[in-house]
Amino acid sequence: MSLLQEWFAVYVELNQQIAALLNAGDEEDLVELKSLQQQLSDVCYRQASQLEFRQNLLQAALEFHGVAQDLSQQLDGLLGMLCVDVAPADGASIQQTLKLLEEKLKSVDVGLQGLREKGQGLLDQISNQASWAYGKDVTIENKENEDHIQGVMEDMQLRKQRCEDMVDVRRLKMLQMVQLFKCEEDAAQAVEWLSELLDALLKTHTRLGDDAQETKVLLEKHRKFVDVAQSTYDYGRQLLQATVVLCQSLRCTSRSSGDTLPRLNRVWKQFTVASEERVHRLEMAIAFHSNAEKILQDCPEEPEAINDEEQFDEVEAVGKSLLDRLTVPVVYPDGTEQYFGSPSDMASTAEHIRDRMKLVSLKRQQLRHPEMMTTES
Repeated sequence: MSLLQEWFAVYVELNQQIAALLNAGDEEDLVELKSLQQQLSDVCYRQASQLEFRQNLLQAALEFHGVAQDLSQQLDGLLGMLCVDVAPADGASIQQTLKLLEEKLKSVDVGLQGLREKGQGLLDQISNQASWAYGKDVTIENKENEDHIQGVMEDMQLRKQRCEDMVDVRRLKMLQMVQLFKCEEDAAQAVEWLSELLDALLKTHTRLGDDAQETKVLLEKHRKFVDVAQSTYDYGRQLLQATVVLCQSLRCTSRSSGDTLPRLNRVWKQFTVASEERVHRLEMAIAFHSNAEKILQDCPEEPEAINDEEQFDEVEAVGKSLLDRLTVPVVYPDGTEQYFGSPSDMASTAEHIRDRMKLVSLKRQQLRHPEMMTTES
């Protein structure tokens, strides 16, 4: 701006000198002086216009390179963030990191768009420079400037594309990590569910039924209960297998295989042992009740149908075995023991079995001594 002011000061001084000459000069000199004054005005105007254009061009170039520098710093920051191998602790921190990456990438997009706008405006100004050259060949200089501007924009575009590619890779990795955390969390939940099923089996699944029909219903319910536990166990195994695949993809050590998998297998083995014991007791109870009911419900008109000592002996033997079974704890593979239900539950079940054994024993005595039955009648 100072150069423009200097040119304007020179113009004003020369114009004042010419004006003085016009006032003091002869008429013969007036025409020549006016022509000289006009030439001076034209030259000064052109020079001022060139200086103003140059100033605007430099201002545009300054803004272009300023935007380019800011964008370069943003790209460096994004690249630095992408080059650091992160190890987030949970899914929430991963989501936060992904959000930050997306924000930085969006900021880069905005910066690159601004650079293109500034660059195109600067190129347009350079292309108009020829109209102010007045005989000076600026083609080569303009070509160099245009190539430089295009080169800056293309370089920024390439750097941005590389960052986008790296963001895509990082995003995929982090989404896999989210899946990994989710699988580990759900696998741990499956262990808890299976533990709750085992606890329910031991504490609440204690009844053996009051008759054969009810015991058969309990056995069917137990099988459905086992199906639920099996599905829970299979679900946990599938989740842990998924964590292995994800860890291989992420090239990290699976944390689940050292903790959750042994816990899952341990609880499942405990459940299996307890379930088999439950089935065994129910099957014994079905045999006991079926034989007892056959003896107790047979028609008195056909005493020979039940006049078989082996039937009575079998009921008595099964009943005693069942009573003994109630007092035996479930022994897990690791040597630990656990009883079904509470002592009161066990006593109630045993009392019902003994009552039915007494009825069978009474029936046996009646068949052995029919006169007792006649006397009582």
